[in-house]
Formats: sequence, C-alpha cells, structure tokens
Amino acid sequence: MRSAVIVEPEIPENTGFIARLCANFGFQLRVVNPEFNLEEARKTASKAQDKLRNAKIYDTVEEAVDDLNFVVGTKPGKGTSLENFQPREDTSIMIGRESSGLSNKELELCDAVIHVETGEYSSINQSHAAAIIMHSFSVGAKKASNKSGDNQVLEKFIQIPLLRKLLKQANPSQDELNSLIGQMKEEGYFD
Repeated sequence: MRSAVIVEPEIPENTGFIARLCANFGFQLRVVNPEFNLEEARKTASKAQDKLRNAKIYDTVEEAVDDLNFVVGTKPGKGTSLENFQPREDTSIMIGRESSGLSNKELELCDAVIHVETGEYSSINQSHAAAIIMHSFSVGAKKASNKSGDNQVLEKFIQIPLLRKLLKQANPSQDELNSLIGQMKEEGYFD
C-alpha cells in the first residue's frame, strides 16, 4: 500500500488536511514524531477521521519507511520535477516539516527525490504539496501499473545492490528497462 509519511509535523491543520487527502487518494498515513496530539488535527480531516485514528506513529524516519517499497522524498528545487516523474503503483511519499522540510540524511533514505515546480518562491505549504503530489501520483500510477513487476525484474536480474538502487532512482520506463535487460542478456550477464 502507498503511504504518506509526514515527518515531524508542526501544524495540526496541515496533518488533518493530509489525512483527508490520504482518504481521497488511497494512501496510508504515517507520522514521525508529531509536535502535537493528532486529535488536534480532527477539525480539518473532515470525514477522514479514520485516517487519523489509524495513522501509524513512528519515533524515527527509518522505522516509518522500513517496510515501504519505493519512497519519494520532497525538497524544493531538488531532484526530479514532479512533472517529469513517473510514479509506480507502490510509490509512497515523504514530506518534511513545515519549517525546514526534510534533512539530507532523511532524503538519503528515499529511493528518489522530487520537487513541485513553482514560481519565484520555491517552497509551498506541506498540505498543498501533498495534494499536488498525491493527485499526480494517482493519475500517474494508472499509467505505470506494470512498474510493480519491474521491481521484481530488477531484484531477479540485478544482483549488485547499489546498481539496483540507482536503477530504481532513475525510475526507467518499461521500454528502457526491457532494453537494458535485453542488452545485458546479449552481453552474457544472464544465462
């Protein structure tokens, strides 16, 4: 299942809005060290109260992403633009603190980093970013329904962990992955 990992949220209303977005777009809510009781986010969660009640709370980002298949971190102006990113069906998102976003150490735990294209001011509200990304992923995931099989192909054929990680971060299209595996077969990497 896809998850929205919110790291150390500071504003209850944003977390409530994100819970509502999780209900809209089929994401599980995971929260790392919130600076408030999640009950405070109820008023903006509207009819997504169950997302708040069922939110998983974690002490560390490492614990929050440990069982997720493909995690995309967000950072203004860093990584791939959302417009050019093709999510997989199992892509989860990690969104940082309202005041400072995600740290470099937290971004290293991600399989990819994306940003939302904006105007002159690069940072946007936490819940607004979540809305834009979740909507984009729900549309993009329909286009990439075969991507979950790609991960199995990478696990089967690519034995070098760093190379596998780099390929996941590159998020190749189905044609690119097929071409790569075909070329590797021609070169005798597989029997």
